[in-house]
Amino acid sequence: MYYLSQGIIFGLYAAIMPGPMQAFIISQIFKIGWRRALKLAFIPLFSDGPIMLTLLLILSQLPTWFISALRIAGGFYILYLAWDAYHTAKINDNPITSPGQLNGNQNSFFNGVAMNLLNPNVYIFWSTIGVPNILAGWQQSALHGLAFLIGMYGTMIPSVMVWIAAFGRVSLLKAETRKVIATLIAVLLLLIAINMVMSGVSNLTNGTRI
Repeated sequence: MYYLSQGIIFGLYAAIMPGPMQAFIISQIFKIGWRRALKLAFIPLFSDGPIMLTLLLILSQLPTWFISALRIAGGFYILYLAWDAYHTAKINDNPITSPGQLNGNQNSFFNGVAMNLLNPNVYIFWSTIGVPNILAGWQQSALHGLAFLIGMYGTMIPSVMVWIAAFGRVSLLKAETRKVIATLIAVLLLLIAINMVMSGVSNLTNGTRI
């Protein structure tokens, strides 16, 4: 349940927090309509897969203390994400980049996948948060390891599809609704960050497995 809940939280964060992918999808809504843009919610499945598998092969061969150190680094990175979510919650206007600023050639599913592969935040997330959590869960059971992925993508993809439909229907989600969701996510991310840092420090101190 722990790894599943973490995946759900990060899936929700990835779905609604402003970034290059959200801006790209919005640009496609204007070009092809929200119904055809729904398929773009599946972009992370195709872009994250190669990154995640590569990092899994690399990190699974490293000593336990290194994974624990990564969990600590991931905890501090989550603190940044929490601050970013809190900052977003305070913004009254829509913080997502204007779609007019995007390259006009980015008009297909494959362009979105390529853009995500070139996004450094994706590599930072999977190397410091995603893969360490999967490996930690795998130490308990395969189901625990997969629970993080199930929770994340099972939340992120439907959530992205919902806001695509909402954006297509009413142009933007209501500011107050966005504020409440972003504030809640900031608090949840803060709790996860504290837990990950304490867990990593404890593992390094005791010399135990992750």
